Amino acid sequence: MMEQLRRPARTPPPALHAQAWDTSPMAAVQQWFESVLAERMSGLPFLNPALSVHAFDFRRVEGDWLGGVVTPWSVQLMLLPGGGELWTDTPAGSRSLVTLPVGTLPFIADEGDARLPAFQYFPLLNTVTGIADDQAARALVQDALATACQPPAAATGPAPADTPASSSPVDTSRRRFLRFGGTPAGR
Repeated sequence: MMEQLRRPARTPPPALHAQAWDTSPMAAVQQWFESVLAERMSGLPFLNPALSVHAFDFRRVEGDWLGGVVTPWSVQLMLLPGGGELWTDTPAGSRSLVTLPVGTLPFIADEGDARLPAFQYFPLLNTVTGIADDQAARALVQDALATACQPPAAATGPAPADTPASSSPVDTSRRRFLRFGGTPAGR
C-alpha cells in the first residue's frame, strides 16, 4: 500500500520580506486605514459610528515601530519593521510571537498595499461597539502601549519577619465557604 503525504488544510502564503521604516510609519498607517474605511468598510453594520481612524504614539521598541490604531471596527497595537529585534517576516494570516517588556504577545501578520506592505497587529478588543468615542478608544490603546512597554510588576516576596504568623491551621478545603463564618465546624 502506498503511503499518502499529509497536507495541511491551509497553506499560508510565503512571508513578504518587509523593508524597515527609517522614520515613523504613523502617517502611512493613518492613510492606509482611512482608505480601507472608505473603499471596503463603509456602511458595514458592525462599525462604531462614534469612532474614526487614528494612528498614534508610534515609538521605537527594540529598534522596531510599535504604536496604536483606532478604527470604527478595531482597536489594536501595531508593529512595523524598523530593523530591530521584534519584527520577523511572517506570512499574512499567521501569528508571530513578539517579546515585549511586558511579556510575549501573539501578533497577527497582515499585508496592505504599496503604502503599507506588511504589518502585524495585536487586537485589544473583539468588538468596538461598546466604546463611547475616540477619546475612550485612544485612552484604551495608550494604556495598552504603556503596559506593553513596561516589565511586569515584580512578584511580592515572603512576608516581613516581624509579621506574626497565624497560630491556627488554615483550612484549605474547597468546601470551607459552606461553613458558618468560614471557620471549620466544631471550633
